[in-house]
Amino acid sequence: MRVFIVNPSFGDGFVKTARWFAKSRGRVQRHPDYLARATAVLEAAGHECKFLDAQAKDMPPQETTDAIRAFRPDLVVVYATTPSILSDLEHTRLAREATGGALTVMVGSHVSAEPEDTLRRGAGYLDAVTRREYDYTLREIADRGTVEGVAGLSRLADGEVVHEAERPMIEDMDSLPFPAWHHIDIMDYHDAGKLYPFITLIGGRGCPAKCTFCQLPQVMYGHRYRTHSPARVLDEIEYDLDLFPNLREVMFEDDTLTLSTHQDRLREICQGIIDRGLNRKISWSCNARPDLTDLDTLKLMKESGARMFCTGFEFGNDEMLKRIKKGIGTEKMREYAQNAKRAGIRIHGCFMIGGPGETRETAMQTIRFAQELDIDTCQFTGVAAYPGTSYYDWAKRNGYVVASDWGDWVDEDREQRGVVDVPGLSMREIEELVDLGLKSFYLRPKQMKTIAGNIRNLSDVKTKLHGLKSFVDYFGKSRKAAGERT
Repeated sequence: MRVFIVNPSFGDGFVKTARWFAKSRGRVQRHPDYLARATAVLEAAGHECKFLDAQAKDMPPQETTDAIRAFRPDLVVVYATTPSILSDLEHTRLAREATGGALTVMVGSHVSAEPEDTLRRGAGYLDAVTRREYDYTLREIADRGTVEGVAGLSRLADGEVVHEAERPMIEDMDSLPFPAWHHIDIMDYHDAGKLYPFITLIGGRGCPAKCTFCQLPQVMYGHRYRTHSPARVLDEIEYDLDLFPNLREVMFEDDTLTLSTHQDRLREICQGIIDRGLNRKISWSCNARPDLTDLDTLKLMKESGARMFCTGFEFGNDEMLKRIKKGIGTEKMREYAQNAKRAGIRIHGCFMIGGPGETRETAMQTIRFAQELDIDTCQFTGVAAYPGTSYYDWAKRNGYVVASDWGDWVDEDREQRGVVDVPGLSMREIEELVDLGLKSFYLRPKQMKTIAGNIRNLSDVKTKLHGLKSFVDYFGKSRKAAGERT
């Protein structure tokens, strides 16, 4: 079967393949890991595939539709997110028309959380949506040429939604092929916090943490950390280097590579990187849970090329951390940050405003906490209430969600917009505190000196200038919006 897999564009700079779906303040563009892996599964099964990351290329709908038409697919797979779902549905409709009736299937966390709503909106041109991880669901559709009776999907039949049986989670992660990165241009992907060009690598799916706001474990990949073997992870790094000889950094995009229950595996990966000499070719970064405090492990990570941790601290108030079920307190976080610093690893901290019970006082504690940790860079956001999460269910149950439709999750410029009025803070107050957190962190002489000190070459200069421009653009827009509200 001929299969066209597409990540449709939702406008310049919008990010669909990260943990949040919006035009990022840092103008980030992330790699489509899961789509590339599913494409590889289809190709390994003998299907002829074309994968187009139209979002990374900011490709307009007509050009995307023309590419689909030219390929003449039997099956079109469309990736969707919450803010872009209406646009993604329109791309699906155009694909159906352009192909004269090819099967159409939508994938992603939004359609997994909202299958019935998506199917009813797409009635007449959308055949099915997948639920949870979709690699083998898509393969079975392509193998059989139908969506009927395929586990792991939902479909419309005679106006009624049919939920097919659940598909078991993939247990043998090493049975999955390497991502089909040959379909992408690595230079399309940017992140001011990474060495350019970089690639993302997912060494395991799922996360045992129960954070109420985090969508991927709750909606897509579950709460068990299902991992590739260390040898397989190392093989994938070598595969990436063969494909992209100019590669400078690998970002481990696992929910949490550094889980305390998987420290032996982590150390084996680090030692393997050293033994294969990969640390002489690239650096690496990862998502890290702020309870990794063993200094020997941190030093081994540094020796193996670890450059930066992307760390979800979330809040600087212990009661707020309990309410979102973070499972870590601020004292442990301080120890983590101190030891990572001692090991020579940079930290990018992620902080949020607007959790259950948030007040201006607790938000200010988080803002101060970010500065006290002595980390290198940070981001502040309002808590995103994505469907399928317990945070969204809590907010909706209590009448705190003020959005009228999915498009309200972003503003007119497609940047993140809050959709929850918590009792202690309005959406507008949350947005103002987010801006305050960013400005108070970055507009400090100490922080400016740190950023300047991290510049090592011309590529770093370009990356920092890109980040500076994004920072200025964002706050210029914020001031304009504030003026319009007054």
